[in-house]
Amino acid sequence: MTIDKSLVRKGDREKDLLDKLNSFTKNFRQSYDDGGPVKPAIPINLDEYLELGVKIANMSEAERENLKFMLEKLGPKKK
Repeated sequence: MTIDKSLVRKGDREKDLLDKLNSFTKNFRQSYDDGGPVKPAIPINLDEYLELGVKIANMSEAERENLKFMLEKLGPKKK
């Protein structure tokens, strides 16, 4: 049995492909050192959280809709 030479790969395509991919990632790679300082999360006061939950639960449906509308307008912009 003989191998047809036209079917045999010439060169190392996988190595060439990896080299090209690595060159692209070096252009776009960002390290974690580029970011700014991380602010610690503000601790949640459980009493205030539960009190707010009770106030929202005691609101009428119209008041909840108004609150939801205001929070949507004040919140972060959706992309």
